Amino acid sequence: MQAVASSEADIIVTERKGGTGARHDYIGTPGTINADPQAFLVVRPYAGARIDPHFHDVDQFQVVVAGDGRIGKKEIRPITFQYADAYTPYGPIIGREDGFSFFTLRNAASGGHWSMPGNKQHMPCRAGRNLDGTFDLGAREIAAGETVRENLLETQDDGVDVVGFRLGGNAVSDGLPTESGGQYYLVCSGALVQDGKELPADSVIRVDRGEDVLQMTAGPDGAEVLCLQFGVPSDRPGSDPSLLAKRNPDAYQERKHGAGA
Repeated sequence: MQAVASSEADIIVTERKGGTGARHDYIGTPGTINADPQAFLVVRPYAGARIDPHFHDVDQFQVVVAGDGRIGKKEIRPITFQYADAYTPYGPIIGREDGFSFFTLRNAASGGHWSMPGNKQHMPCRAGRNLDGTFDLGAREIAAGETVRENLLETQDDGVDVVGFRLGGNAVSDGLPTESGGQYYLVCSGALVQDGKELPADSVIRVDRGEDVLQMTAGPDGAEVLCLQFGVPSDRPGSDPSLLAKRNPDAYQERKHGAGA
């Protein structure tokens, strides 16, 4: 298990044609090919921020935590989540006046960014699932010591799942069983306390498949936490980290110059 507070992420500032953005690296490093988990926050807090349509070679979740706009035709706002199977194109991602900020969460590092149209020949299978939903913060009051669990995604046969946890002050709750794929827990509001460390909003916990079930302990003001779970590894392209480990570590596919504001 890895628990990374929002203050512990490495921040890389990026100047783009539309404004100044940033990437907060929590776990792993984008642009590096390996079979290790990868979690980072993309921040583009300016009007008209845009990422053109594309796909990746790994399964991934994205979670919008600030701003608003759309992914393709889907309206996004805090807290909107999206799951996409590997080799499933999505986008464009377009921000309105305040741009957008979203987490990208992966079981294994992506081998590149394939812009669309123009890269269909690099898809070894048909496009797969593109699922989304919303976790409404503050939707109900939770008493001290109480926990409410909300299922936010239709049950998937392979175990892909998204569950929201609302914990009252000092509440203790188990997370999800770990028999499926790896899991991420994203603190969306309030704070958790993990092994004596405070994890405020925008903190991330990674739980690998087969690890002990996470026990969450809320701070005195409670917490709202999103659990995002990957499916059981299979022979579907991009699903199994052990197969992804066989990729050429020096073959990262850069996206086209100028693709996205």
